[in-house]
Amino acid sequence: MPIERFALTAEESRAVDRAKVLLANECLGGFGLDYRIPEHPPLAAESSRRYGISDREVARDHGYHLPPPAGGTDVPKRPTEAQEAILFGATRAGDPQSTSPDGRPIPPGGCYGAAEARLDGGPRPESDIAAASVIDTESFKRSLEDTTLGQVFRAWSTCMERHGYRYQNPLASVGDRAFDTPEPTQQEKAVALTDMDCKTETDLLKTWGAVEAEIQTRMIEEKSAALNRLSSFQKRKVGLTHEVIERLGH
Repeated sequence: MPIERFALTAEESRAVDRAKVLLANECLGGFGLDYRIPEHPPLAAESSRRYGISDREVARDHGYHLPPPAGGTDVPKRPTEAQEAILFGATRAGDPQSTSPDGRPIPPGGCYGAAEARLDGGPRPESDIAAASVIDTESFKRSLEDTTLGQVFRAWSTCMERHGYRYQNPLASVGDRAFDTPEPTQQEKAVALTDMDCKTETDLLKTWGAVEAEIQTRMIEEKSAALNRLSSFQKRKVGLTHEVIERLGH
């Protein structure tokens, strides 16, 4: 989507997360602690659920349920209460903690907060971030009112009804409370597969994406100054991230 130009890519986000961990662990070591936040391997990218289910293989195996995360299921060791206070700058009860047991000052937000601030490289452009967020959510809402998309929804609904399923649009099927079960049922998988077939038949995903992209493009033009500032902030953050990984990564 057009608004994604002003967000970090999945690869950049993983790098930022890793740099935060590296900086936070360096900070923890400075307090003489042996606890370290574990570095997790990058997760496999999931298909977007913005327009409901969009992956036939996932529909076949999991219905509308999210597939289990890739990789191991090991639960990382939890820090002690004293370690957690230094890591986050607060006790588990939520009380601010400004000094360690030996009297050393804890940075605002703890080691993790300090790591985030370091990678931000200055004040966060909160209003610019909010502008991008509004475009991301509002464009979706406006797309639902588009007449062309409404016609495609009706064609999709007719296709589903031919197979015995009555849903007004793909958001209704993915939100069906009958599928709110611990594990996907065979009925759910059948509906999800039909959903995918009807999306293919009506070209729903491509049409919906094109409709919303046009809406976002107009909204981006109206907020170009804020989004350009946000883009500069993101580029600076990525640059600082690479510096940290080069210094501390092994």
